[in-house]
Amino acid sequence: MNQRFIFILFAACLAASALTAGDKMNFSGDWAFSETKSTLDEMGTRFIPTVMKLTQQDNDLVIQRTYQREYEDDFVLEESVTLDGEECHSEFWNSPRVSTANWSEKGDTLIIDTKITFEREGQTSEMNIREAWSLKEEGKMLTIEHFSSSDWGEREIIMVFDKKEAQPE
Repeated sequence: MNQRFIFILFAACLAASALTAGDKMNFSGDWAFSETKSTLDEMGTRFIPTVMKLTQQDNDLVIQRTYQREYEDDFVLEESVTLDGEECHSEFWNSPRVSTANWSEKGDTLIIDTKITFEREGQTSEMNIREAWSLKEEGKMLTIEHFSSSDWGEREIIMVFDKKEAQPE
C-alpha cells in the first residue's frame, strides 16, 4: 500500500511539473524604462524606448515601443512576432525586418532575433539584434539583454522596465 501511494504521489508531481513547465510567461502590460536599474553603454539612453506597450495573446506578441525626441513629437514603432520561432516580416524605417522569437529551454526567457537590411545609395548593410526578455520581481520588472551589431558598431546593454500600474477606468 505504501509503495502504491508513493508511486501515485510521484506521478501526480511529475504531471504537475510538466503542466507548469509548459506555461510561458506573459509580458502583457505597459512598461516604463528605468535608467537607474539599466546597464547602458556610452550611447546612454539614445535609441532606447521610454515606454513599451506589450500585448501577448496565445502565440502572438505585439510590441509598441515609444521613443522620445528632444525637439519633435514622440514616435511609436510597432512589431508583431509569433512565439514559435516562425519568421515574422515587417518594416523598420522603410527597411525590411525579419524577426524570430523562441523560448529558452527552461521557458523562462524569450529570445528575439532580428535582422534589418538597410539600403542606401545602392549600398546594403545589415543590423543584427538579439534580445533576451525575462520577467523578474513577480512580473513587475522586465529585463531585456540587448546585443546588436552593424556597420556602425556593436551595442551590448541591459534595459530594465518597470510595469506600470493599471489605471482604473
